[in-house]
Amino acid sequence: MSLSTTALTGLAALLVQSAGVPQDAGQDPILEEDGVTSVSELIIVAPRRRGDVDTDIAPELELDAADIQAYGASDISQLLEFLEPVTTSSRGGSPVFLVNGRRISGFREIRGLPSEAIERVQVLPEEVALQFGYRADQRVVNFILKNPFRSTTTEVEFRGPTAGGRSGYEVEADILRIDGDNRWSIDIEHERDTALYETERDIVRDPGTTPYDLMGNISAPMFGDEIDPAFSTAVGETAIVAPVPMGGTSLADFAGAYGPPGRGALSDWRTLQPETEQNSISATLKRGLPGDIQATISAGLEDETSERFNGLPGLALTVPSGVGGSPFSQDVTLYRFLDTPEALSSRTDSLQAELGLLLDGFIGDDWRWSFNGEYTRNERDTFTGRGFDVTTYQDRLDAGDPTVSPFGPLTGADFTRLPDDLANSVTSRYSGEAVFTGPLTELPAGDLRSTFTFGADRQTLESWSLRSGVETERELSRDRLNAQTSFDIPVFERDEESPSLLGDLSLNLNAGYEDVSDFGGLDTLGVNLNWSPVDRLSFLTGYTRQDQAPSIAQLNDPVIATPNTAVFDFSTGDTVLVTRTTGGNPDLDAATRSVWRAGFNWQPLEDEQLRITSTWTRTSIQNEVNGFPAVTAALEAALPDRFTRDGDGTLIAVDARPINFAEVERQDLRTGFTFSRTFGQPTPET
Repeated sequence: MSLSTTALTGLAALLVQSAGVPQDAGQDPILEEDGVTSVSELIIVAPRRRGDVDTDIAPELELDAADIQAYGASDISQLLEFLEPVTTSSRGGSPVFLVNGRRISGFREIRGLPSEAIERVQVLPEEVALQFGYRADQRVVNFILKNPFRSTTTEVEFRGPTAGGRSGYEVEADILRIDGDNRWSIDIEHERDTALYETERDIVRDPGTTPYDLMGNISAPMFGDEIDPAFSTAVGETAIVAPVPMGGTSLADFAGAYGPPGRGALSDWRTLQPETEQNSISATLKRGLPGDIQATISAGLEDETSERFNGLPGLALTVPSGVGGSPFSQDVTLYRFLDTPEALSSRTDSLQAELGLLLDGFIGDDWRWSFNGEYTRNERDTFTGRGFDVTTYQDRLDAGDPTVSPFGPLTGADFTRLPDDLANSVTSRYSGEAVFTGPLTELPAGDLRSTFTFGADRQTLESWSLRSGVETERELSRDRLNAQTSFDIPVFERDEESPSLLGDLSLNLNAGYEDVSDFGGLDTLGVNLNWSPVDRLSFLTGYTRQDQAPSIAQLNDPVIATPNTAVFDFSTGDTVLVTRTTGGNPDLDAATRSVWRAGFNWQPLEDEQLRITSTWTRTSIQNEVNGFPAVTAALEAALPDRFTRDGDGTLIAVDARPINFAEVERQDLRTGFTFSRTFGQPTPET
């Protein structure tokens, strides 16, 4: 490539001027003689690449467009699933997202964007989140989008296991337009999955002391006793449990059908995975405003329905001697299923709406500001079937009603359907947050940069439940004010003219305070050290102490009791069906989390995309809020009021609402490498 003398002269003059070199100082830097232009000194200052995060901390992972396409992800949501091992923080927080190095109004703004729209992806450590007003327990994922870019995509997906059973499909359409600072997109999605039943995975259940069956089984009123001496004589052994014959109710009919108890339908209509359907639509509009301000409005609406089947309702009827065709000389207990799976089904309907606004701009040349406002509302309704009331039918048996036929066909119309347990919860959140970041002063090793975050939000949770006719109503609100500050202090700076033996060394100090209306003050303190002794090698270490309050959902979700839930009882070694209670626990305490972290990031070869990272994290949590763990003997001994057993010691109910763990300590060592290289010849641009 060649340049004319005029063009080269203009370019050199422009570069010299931008470098701050006066053209009349000492000598003319541009000399022209005999048509040849020479430049005595040329200083070129290269800015950061478009969209890079303004930080001295190197990314732990960076992917270009070719790397991204190699994952085969159709959109950003799917790409993040593949990248989850490197984007999830070992400190427990989910990642925060940037676009072109700037904050966004929420993940709904980008979740449906096609992967073809991404120019690069950067994954940065938790300490970078402080520069954008987030907590230091979240990794930062920065998406640099192509500009300009236009796409209209449609995706249809079918899925199903090789063993049969659960299957599903998903249909998604997305429109995206990027033109400079302006961007808009619309994403529409429909998804449906069928239920997966126990019978589709060949699960066989032991009837135990409640041998229900569609035809029925009989036993003595006290399970384990002899049914009837005459019946035992007829079958030639002591009869404890016997199936009901297909036809006839004489003693000979029962004796002719005698054998192992019927086990049919124990696993019928029991779901391992519920049937689900989801519909969603989201839209984003981003515009550049005067004064280098960018404004983004995003909105989303999602409707989801799931239905779970908990088996067939079982009836335990006491049949008096001689009543209903009973041929026995004493009362017997009849165990039967009704073929009405909807009587024990559980359905959940939820509707979530989101609206977000983001304003992002500059104050002067160095300070950046952003304001993020958001409103979300989630309404959830749960309907849980409780089966049938046998009282009226049992009264007819006890009265010797000749019209009842407990050994014959039975339907739901013969019994009184118990009212469903109902639960409704409405969660709303209003939030606003302002972030200011920029240099405070200049130090010998560079600028002392700072970030100030001020936020407020209000959360409300209204819940109502009806369980076994008992109505419960709760209402809880939480107001939160928070402030956070972070200072990046350069200590040493690598300089080509006077290099420091310590290389680049910077210190970060951060502190935060939250005032939570129902918990009081919560503090956060942290310190981080970033050291790069030589090019392509950096060490990062830090400590954070943070107070955390349980969410209002963990405190106040409606209490739901789900019958016929399979639980493995470690005390007895059996899998039993229990009534499992879930919901909020108003007695939870705040937790205190302390985290130590140390790691390195090394790129051993200058010209190769090989990066090696390793991070050690030690986390200690006092009063951690956690879900209910497995049902062990030690847990039951520690929390006996959470377990209910019958007279035989069989577990029949578990209260699985959240609890506080006195202390949790965890250590993680995460080590890995990434290597990227292009093979073959690139396609020439046309």
